[in-house]
Amino acid sequence: MGNAPVIEPVNGRQDRKEFLDLPARLYDSDPCWVPPLRSAVREMITPGRHPFHEHAEIEHFLARDGSGRVIGRVSAIVNHAHNRYHSDRTGFFGFLEATRDPSVFAGLLDTAADWLGERGMDRIRGPISFSTNEEVGMLVAGFDGSPVVMMPYNPEWYPSMMRDCGFTKAVDLFAYRVDREEMRRERFSRIAGLIGKRYGASVRPMDMRNFHSELDIIRRIYNECWKDNWGFIPMSDNEFKKMSGELKLLLRPELAPIVEVGDGEPVAFAAAVMDANQALIRAGGSLLGAILRLKVPPFRVRIDGLRVLLLGVRDSHRGRGLESMLIDQIISSGVRMGHTWAELSWVLENNVPMRRILEKDLGAVAYRTYRVYDREIAPAGSSPTLPGDDVS
Repeated sequence: MGNAPVIEPVNGRQDRKEFLDLPARLYDSDPCWVPPLRSAVREMITPGRHPFHEHAEIEHFLARDGSGRVIGRVSAIVNHAHNRYHSDRTGFFGFLEATRDPSVFAGLLDTAADWLGERGMDRIRGPISFSTNEEVGMLVAGFDGSPVVMMPYNPEWYPSMMRDCGFTKAVDLFAYRVDREEMRRERFSRIAGLIGKRYGASVRPMDMRNFHSELDIIRRIYNECWKDNWGFIPMSDNEFKKMSGELKLLLRPELAPIVEVGDGEPVAFAAAVMDANQALIRAGGSLLGAILRLKVPPFRVRIDGLRVLLLGVRDSHRGRGLESMLIDQIISSGVRMGHTWAELSWVLENNVPMRRILEKDLGAVAYRTYRVYDREIAPAGSSPTLPGDDVS
């Protein structure tokens, strides 16, 4: 380790460029890392360019060594919508990347905590970039391959840095994988069919011709289903439009099923998208490169996997197994489209009913674990946690 790093706020276009450039340098020799679309990340971190900024305060920080070279980054986030919804004073950190130096991690996280404390926060939580509607958690188990679309990735040694900086587990999130050759497809389809008959439920694909009215249905179910989940906050109109617009490029109607009962009352939905990371890993962060590899022969990459990223059942219809109908529709459609595996993520560790369906009925395996960390923010004037301090 060298001298203590200098931690400074991002100020201006050049600093933002260095903030964006750092991961490519840190992960240059890591074959599992997937370069994100630079334009998308730039839009997220630039004030006024992303709807999240409408209800949040954000400060980005860079860590530099003695020569001025960037060796780390982090974002400190006050999500006012979260604190209003949960009636707490939790601050967040995200976009954490750094060289393998405990002093860099400690400097970045302590700086973020101090900034949050100055704004009245009493806890720092993350990594969450920016909210649970985007990338959540730090990979702590399952480092044997690239992440799927919209899921985070980091080296194996990151979790030990978090422990050394005094952070403890807030919650674990599981990613489940199911492969076509190993899934209990016939049994699962039979269960889904029986459930549909028992409750007079049917499943249909999303109607892309009436995309906006379908979004209204999905949003209502989404806000009801997730309202009591850990970390949830209702998305604003602008956030929901932003997310749906981005997902529309990857959505197929058969992979966005809606369950209806009675005279067509929608009570559940799910959404899966193809694993665009299989194309993005070859695009190097370029939007044009991504479009070519996703859409244009002969550059188009064959994508064999899916990510099931949303699934919800209204409170009044829970406990009936309607989730099985949604998953069966997605798996059956995915197989017809030539996909050979799917990841279902993320699933909260305390979501026992969903985990039971995935493990016992479908035969899915929890193959990756992502962790969100917490640390209390020390009152003004107290000493920060230093690398090597006993925090047990």
